[in-house]
Amino acid sequence: MSDSQNDQEHQIGEQDITDSTHDAGEFTKKDEIALYSRSIATSINSGLVQPFVSMIALRLGATAGILGWIQAVANLLSTFLDPIFGRISDKLRRRIPFIVISTITWSIPYIFLYWVKAPELIIIIVACVNILLSLGNPAWGALQNELFPANIRAKLTGRVFWFSSFGSMIATLFTGVILTIAFGDIDFQKYILIPICIGIVISVLGILPFKNIKEPLARTREVQVKVDINMFESLKAVFKNKLFTKYLIISCIYALFWSFAWPLFSIKQVNVLDASSLEIAILEIIFALTTVLFITFGAKLSDKIGRIKLIFFSRFCMAIFPLLYIFATEIWHLYLVHVIVASLITFGITSAQAYLLDIIPPKESGTYFGFFTMITGIFFFVGSLMGGYLVEGLQNWYTLAESLTIVFIIVASVRFSTSFLFLTLKEYKKFPYSFGDLIKSIKFRKKG
Repeated sequence: MSDSQNDQEHQIGEQDITDSTHDAGEFTKKDEIALYSRSIATSINSGLVQPFVSMIALRLGATAGILGWIQAVANLLSTFLDPIFGRISDKLRRRIPFIVISTITWSIPYIFLYWVKAPELIIIIVACVNILLSLGNPAWGALQNELFPANIRAKLTGRVFWFSSFGSMIATLFTGVILTIAFGDIDFQKYILIPICIGIVISVLGILPFKNIKEPLARTREVQVKVDINMFESLKAVFKNKLFTKYLIISCIYALFWSFAWPLFSIKQVNVLDASSLEIAILEIIFALTTVLFITFGAKLSDKIGRIKLIFFSRFCMAIFPLLYIFATEIWHLYLVHVIVASLITFGITSAQAYLLDIIPPKESGTYFGFFTMITGIFFFVGSLMGGYLVEGLQNWYTLAESLTIVFIIVASVRFSTSFLFLTLKEYKKFPYSFGDLIKSIKFRKKG
């Protein structure tokens, strides 16, 4: 690419995003501790309860449609208010208060799972949980954008994911394995208050390190520029960023069919293969453990050769997941599926987040992350509903297992085809090595 072509590619309407590589201040050890502490605490809290919400709903008699609504509401309300929260965060130039309040409160509504008698009421509980989650989402992304140096964004993003996956593994190990071994295949709803209370305490402990760090935007000596709170004008400014807009459009197309199968995985596990709490916990642990093992390598690779090819590879491999679920007739088959797919998609997880950090201006990160998560969340919402109701409709002519197979084939096909859209994206910046350089290096080592 010539210099003139490169300049043209980086031009975003009337807005330049060269400040996306700006660092508000030095990324310190205290910053690291706060980020990783919050990551592991939130994931432990989540892992203590979330993997078993669908199981509780199914045991209360939830249909595929209701399960679709639970997943869809979670997708929508975890992001729908993000632009508002993100814009307020930009206006106040504060990230930490939003993160702290959200981290402490989001799991509190889960307490009502103990008393719920109808699966429809779980939809309301999940809605409250995800609105509180939404409060901290854009600020969390914005904080990382302001803190992470441009040349190691994927590496540091990978570390955040690593601690998050490690926390999920620890939590699921406790709820799904230790408790099951101690008490048998328990009625998880009966004991739900124990993990919820533990999770809340851990969340409080996890955000304590934020007392020791300063807001990144308060560390710079630059003159503070007033941020207009007008949401319409903010939306116009965001969509002048051409790289961001294209990435958003492609992500939305993929999100529709990515989420299409989400409620169906639980149906296959519980209603078709009759998985126990222990077996579902093992599936969660496998995914988390595989992420812990491979994500650091994928993150380092992203900082060396770029984001786009790894994003494509990850999205392409996600098509394998519903495809392999079709052939699973025993729960141990799913263990293999989770190992294979998680090993592959982990290489591109950090690249997707790092690409966003590359193309989003730090000072307006809250607004950008807010719009991105809200709009993709709407597509997640629609996709989850479509998947659940399509299976329910097909059951008028086919068995549940056959209906799931048909929808899994549809999902795999569309995931496969839409993944190629990510190859049309352009890198924002140059990287030390190309993919070809990497292949040559491997060949040279083999010959040596």
